[in-house]
Amino acid sequence: MQHVQNDRPTVTGRTRTVVILLQKSILFVARYWFLLVTGLVGVILALGFLAPALMSEGQTEAGQAIYRFLAPHNHQLPHRSYFLFGSVAGIQSYSLDQVLGFGADPLQLEAFTGNADIGFKTALNHRMVAIFVAFFLGGLIWGLAGQRPQLSFSGLLVMALPLLIDGFSHMISESSGQGFRDGNSWAVFLTRDVFPAAFYQGTTVGSLNWLVRNITGLLFGLGLAWFLYTYLSRKFLSVRMKLEPNLRRAGAIR
Repeated sequence: MQHVQNDRPTVTGRTRTVVILLQKSILFVARYWFLLVTGLVGVILALGFLAPALMSEGQTEAGQAIYRFLAPHNHQLPHRSYFLFGSVAGIQSYSLDQVLGFGADPLQLEAFTGNADIGFKTALNHRMVAIFVAFFLGGLIWGLAGQRPQLSFSGLLVMALPLLIDGFSHMISESSGQGFRDGNSWAVFLTRDVFPAAFYQGTTVGSLNWLVRNITGLLFGLGLAWFLYTYLSRKFLSVRMKLEPNLRRAGAIR
């Protein structure tokens, strides 16, 4: 009888220890990915509000570090961000003209963080706050509802479409110099001017632009959470099915 030899080398000693350690690390992520992802999203959301809290307490260096850390992921424009911990209690928002009046550099608007009187801006802008809130809550809903809903990539595109339309319309409005998203005359026409003039103009809380940013951000955040969690659950289940039997045979796990 001819014996079939296994060409795979037997891993022993220190190499075996390293391999098992790496596999156990991967398995840990595969088992607890839901908590890790949800926790990471929660941390980023918390950092967005921690920055103004630190600034208000005089911890400028720490606050600025958070602004810099989150800056690559959102524009941090002050007239499209919330302001906290000012002389007036609660959440405040300001128009572009107000922000410029407060001393913001029109060429470096993102650098303006506020002051003790008007408050300090969140490190996440309006839309990003909506996205991360929706992602965090959507993840909790997905987990508590037994991994439902399960969203496909096409479903994600549908839920992202309103955000893309809103974002590109603002980009075109600003780059063309026409500013049709500033006054939103199209919305005035569609709604027959039933709302106050302040509703159609600007980006402050309660305005049309603020409302649309939040709605589109919430939709995209939910869609991204339900798509990503569905995708990761399938991928990490496959990883567990491969690693757990091997590690049990090696006596590394029970």
